[in-house]
Amino acid sequence: MRVKEPSKALPEKAKRSKRPAVPRDEDSSDDIAVGFTCQHVSHAISVSHVKKAIAENVWSVCSECLKERRFCDGRPVLPSDIWLCLKCGFQGCGRNSESHHSLKHYRSWRTESHCITISLSTWIIWCYECDEKLSTQCNKKVLAQTVDFLQKHVSKTQTSTFSRILKLCEEKCETGEQRKGRKGSSVPSVKGISNLGNTCFFNAVMQNLAQSYILMELMNENKENGTKLRIFPSPDSQLDPLIVELSSPGPLTSALLVFLHSMKETEKGPLSPKVLFNQLCQKAPRFKSFQQQDSQELLHYLLDAVRTEETKRIQASILKAFNNPTTKTADDDTRKKVKAYGREGVKMNFIDRIFIGELTSTVMCEECANISSVNDPFIDISLPIIEERVSKPVLLGRMSKCRSLQVTGNGQYSDTVTIENTPPPGATKNQSSSKDKKAEGVYTNARKQLLISAVPAILILHLKRFHQAGLSLRKVNRHVDFPLTLDLAPFCSATCKNVSVGDKVLYGLYGVVEHSGSMRGGHYTAYVKVRPPSRKLLEYITGKTYVPDVKEPDSESAGQWVHVSDTCVQVVPESRALSAQAYLLFYERIL
Repeated sequence: MRVKEPSKALPEKAKRSKRPAVPRDEDSSDDIAVGFTCQHVSHAISVSHVKKAIAENVWSVCSECLKERRFCDGRPVLPSDIWLCLKCGFQGCGRNSESHHSLKHYRSWRTESHCITISLSTWIIWCYECDEKLSTQCNKKVLAQTVDFLQKHVSKTQTSTFSRILKLCEEKCETGEQRKGRKGSSVPSVKGISNLGNTCFFNAVMQNLAQSYILMELMNENKENGTKLRIFPSPDSQLDPLIVELSSPGPLTSALLVFLHSMKETEKGPLSPKVLFNQLCQKAPRFKSFQQQDSQELLHYLLDAVRTEETKRIQASILKAFNNPTTKTADDDTRKKVKAYGREGVKMNFIDRIFIGELTSTVMCEECANISSVNDPFIDISLPIIEERVSKPVLLGRMSKCRSLQVTGNGQYSDTVTIENTPPPGATKNQSSSKDKKAEGVYTNARKQLLISAVPAILILHLKRFHQAGLSLRKVNRHVDFPLTLDLAPFCSATCKNVSVGDKVLYGLYGVVEHSGSMRGGHYTAYVKVRPPSRKLLEYITGKTYVPDVKEPDSESAGQWVHVSDTCVQVVPESRALSAQAYLLFYERIL
């Protein structure tokens, strides 16, 4: 180990002057030794100035790039190579960027030196004067204390960074609207999405979510840190409503909102989904491999992950309202209140309010007439495709789920379902138990009915084109007719929660995910209907009265269909959308 003497500092610096005056990322075997003799640590570091600066600015984003309103592919620049000045807290882009704002900041004339910076991605400390990498084991403790503070600060600011960037997106959107005269009835354009490598399954789903206007509206309601949420407990609890303050959204939720904002901007050109896709891969590593994936599975993973973030956000706000009680400090009354508010509060996340419905499964034994019912939430409804021709006889016990609707004498619909893997003669297993013998199953005939007991604002139908045939998977390529307007009333139970008895439950088609190809290889594309937002639906879901500028469409057919294949965007007639080999169908409730 070699420690440099102060007397040799000038010759050493002269020898190093041939190196470029920019930080290096290469590892050095002398990391422990370097930095002990840097004479600038004592006057080039100010902890108080750093703390004040990072509290006022966006974390890990170049301050100068934000001032210049730098955008790439329609979204704010989020450079990864950011260096922070340990004297004033300035954050600037490093040597891998075009502007080199960190180096320009050091070269600016000042009475005090701003020569020591730290990388916010690798935590490398660099002195521009010494042109050398420094070590936190320097004889000055202030360096190690500052680095420790910054590393602890990262976990607190990662989720708030995206929400602060959103303000910049909104300013840009408002500027574009002002140029167009802020027409209330203006129809937003459709942008293509770049393919990152077999990510067409992701792009097709995101095109449909981008046209789900109610999604953007509810996300905007609760995007800020400190947003107040009123939670109404169940009447049985006899508790008053609770108002809580929400923290910043999670990283995936924030990335999704930034992406949706960018999709509705007026600038042309394809949009890169890299930030959002990387956030999703952190929640679901299976998508990291850039291999062909299933769009329906992607949709489930995305909505479930966002729902989990929002649920934790609401739960944390409820605990904060009760001063963050623990199992040791909380009394029985506090536990009951937290549980009661939490039970209703988690239902108020925007995923549940938009996409979640409820199915009631009722099974009746034909011998004893015993009836059992189970309620299950759903994000989408999977529907089997019955092939016109069956090449091989279907063996008993290997039948697919099959639904047939029959009208009974009183005009009601009877829904008969054949259960997969049905055992030989008999459908339901009755249990009989005794003290000496284990329970034995007895199969009896039964009828099963599936009805919708709560309808969602956005209904997603999944056509099961991929299924197992023996030991191999195969795809059903036949065309399935689907309506522009769908009435769910015949499939709703008599006690459906958000439907009046006798009323129609209409849904309008606005999005299709199509898969072309086979199991070995294929391509996902999207058909989306560009239309004005539904004022009635916005008022129904949010409970707010909107300005008269948002007008209801003249008819359900109002709007223009667009076919999107990654970055290729093409206006198409309605007939082409209806002839698509649909895999996912997106319907919006009509009120």
